[in-house]
Amino acid sequence: MTVSNNLGINGKSINRQSNEGAYVPESNRFKKYDLQRVAGGLLYAHGKDMKEQHRTCWCHRGVANVTDSVQLYRANDGKSSRMHGVTTCKSVWACPVCSAKICAVRQSELSTAMAAWIGQGGYVWLMTMTFPHQITQALADTLPAFTKAKAFFKNCKTYKRILSKGVRKGSVTSLEVTVGDNGWHPHQHDLVFATPTAFGNVKERDKKLESREIDELKYAWYVALLKAGLCEPAQMTDVLAHGLDVRGGQFAAEYIAKFGKDQAWGMSREVTMHASKVGSDNKGAHPFQLLAWYMAGDDKAGAQFREYVEAFEGKRMLSWSRGLKKDLTGEDETTDDQAEEKALPEETRIGSIDSEALSILQSRRLLANFLAYVAAYCDQTADSQELVNDYIAWAKTLPRMTKGHVKTKMHSRGFMHADREAMES
Repeated sequence: MTVSNNLGINGKSINRQSNEGAYVPESNRFKKYDLQRVAGGLLYAHGKDMKEQHRTCWCHRGVANVTDSVQLYRANDGKSSRMHGVTTCKSVWACPVCSAKICAVRQSELSTAMAAWIGQGGYVWLMTMTFPHQITQALADTLPAFTKAKAFFKNCKTYKRILSKGVRKGSVTSLEVTVGDNGWHPHQHDLVFATPTAFGNVKERDKKLESREIDELKYAWYVALLKAGLCEPAQMTDVLAHGLDVRGGQFAAEYIAKFGKDQAWGMSREVTMHASKVGSDNKGAHPFQLLAWYMAGDDKAGAQFREYVEAFEGKRMLSWSRGLKKDLTGEDETTDDQAEEKALPEETRIGSIDSEALSILQSRRLLANFLAYVAAYCDQTADSQELVNDYIAWAKTLPRMTKGHVKTKMHSRGFMHADREAMES
């Protein structure tokens, strides 16, 4: 087949801008691949060996096995596509692509557990803990203190009395952070699975703790924050009002339904929107939104993203009480690596590309565009490989957008990675 400089000689395969000849996706669904590349660039440490770089720097930039090609899969509903056989970082904090996959699995696990527990007559509350924060506070300073405060709180007599084992079967904790006008806003959500026998024969699914008990918990949280150095006595009124919140089953269900959905990072917003414009409630934005702001020229956002990744590296996003997940879902608790591998929709293999084609897509910064193209047009397996080949041939005619050709090297573990020269662009 003859390939012109304008992709889309097959009329079925392409919609293009008249002045560019490039495929223009109809949605931002694949924007996370562009943001992933930005994250890798921000986290790349100049002068360090490849083995010392953050793993997100290499995510989706090489084939996992030198002898294999990269397989292409398209969701049967046409909403997504993916590559199998590429290197992935599986970082829930630093990588927009891997995080979205992991969060999708976590959301499904939480929904299953909550439905099972309510089906047994139990209750689920949503308890949220946070602390006063200021724009001058660094995450590296506040997160360790936040961990201490949570330990003080859950080991205090008030917590053990009100949420004893007779009341609480277990909890699932989720660590989160947003950024806004007042700086970083770390907070933790606890899904508390309360036993049906704790309240006698009551039948309401949204049974709540009594207001007196909630007030006691709020004061205990204030004391824990004092001990951890995260508030002052003069802030007691503010902490009692906003530091800890306990809500019933409906709020827990709404939280589970949206869990991970905030990973859309406000992509429906203009990427040039400044942080101060994100929501009138001043709750701020997800750190991945910082990548979009950095793309739009906000250097401060780039520095904030690096600060965030460094502070959260190695922390667990989601934790279950021992045995709780097994009891409610029949599955053991999984690592983020295992969760990333489970996040697969109903899909069909439509073709493959080799390592050279992957390098072409990366060096032209077309990976997001290519995957959107596959999802939109490769719905007929008979000609999908031909359409893929046409796209790669067209992409090859474009100039590279790096300082050099994206070459591949053997990693010590047998992975193929982009070289240093490409990463430093």
